[in-house]
Amino acid sequence: MNTNVWLPPSHEFRGLAAARKAAKEYDANLDFGRNEKTGQWCVFIRHGTMPCASEADFPVLGFQDIPEPELLQRRLYESDSQRHNIVVQIQRHNSQLEKERDKISREKSAELAEHMEWGFRKMDSDKAPTRKVFFTGKDKDASA
Repeated sequence: MNTNVWLPPSHEFRGLAAARKAAKEYDANLDFGRNEKTGQWCVFIRHGTMPCASEADFPVLGFQDIPEPELLQRRLYESDSQRHNIVVQIQRHNSQLEKERDKISREKSAELAEHMEWGFRKMDSDKAPTRKVFFTGKDKDASA
């Protein structure tokens, strides 16, 4: 820390709060704080919310000073490339499954339409060859 410039202690707390918020926005299981063993500022994976569980938090990314939120999120994204590759593969696989389901759905819909058309034609052919024709208008008896 530069000794020529004096910053109030609240400045560090604001930076810490912004860094913690950025880590939690990236992933709800992450937190930002000082590693008591090394004195470094670190991003931790949280293993629970109880005070006794905080001892099991695992540091995953270290910084010398409290970083800006944008830098913190960019570093998290860059270091988390394996997870992003897996997500891309899952999305590709899901879109392929959706395309296959749509294709099967279209084929089955066409098949159903053909069966329905065949059924309606069969119903019409089973009826009498001449159809009854109804005329609207005056009846013979009513006009006399």
